[in-house]
Amino acid sequence: MYARHCLRLAASRACHRPTTALLTLSRRFASELPPRPTTGTEAREALAQGTRDLLNGSMAAALKSFERALNLGEATADTYYNKGVCEYSLGLTDKAISSWEQSLALDSSRADVHANIGNAYYLNKRDSASALSHMKRAAELAPEDAEIQFNLGCLCESGDDLKAAISAYDQAAQLGLEKAKTHLRNAMAKQMKRQL
Repeated sequence: MYARHCLRLAASRACHRPTTALLTLSRRFASELPPRPTTGTEAREALAQGTRDLLNGSMAAALKSFERALNLGEATADTYYNKGVCEYSLGLTDKAISSWEQSLALDSSRADVHANIGNAYYLNKRDSASALSHMKRAAELAPEDAEIQFNLGCLCESGDDLKAAISAYDQAAQLGLEKAKTHLRNAMAKQMKRQL
């Protein structure tokens, strides 16, 4: 079982985690826009409209607003991030990855962006190596994020690196993620079986 990490919208850090049989998807929205004295009013309005549309679940409308904000000069890590969330939600995985990579080019310290790219590579592109690379970076940037640790454990286990999987599951369990405890026990049992 692999948990999809949050598709988080930039400025807010509140996140809910609904569960599904295979993955978990959460959204974080840029609900408060910092004042940008050099950005035009029109760009700020487009960004605010995109945020409202996103909060209302209108992904196509939000995407248009974020694209408009970018065209008007609001080229920030948050804007590219939110654009990527819209694109991913609309099934435009390649475009979402590209937007998230542009977000990372502006701010490479965003664990949520790395986690989303890792999830997209694993779930949609079946590229485990790229997924693992991004998830490891996300875990380095946010070692206190239980979902990232859990996802890292799942990726490591799927790649047959039980030692790393056990370490990541243990970290997730210590951070309070209940489902990690089951995966930790199973990975440890697998490892013991191999040693016999």
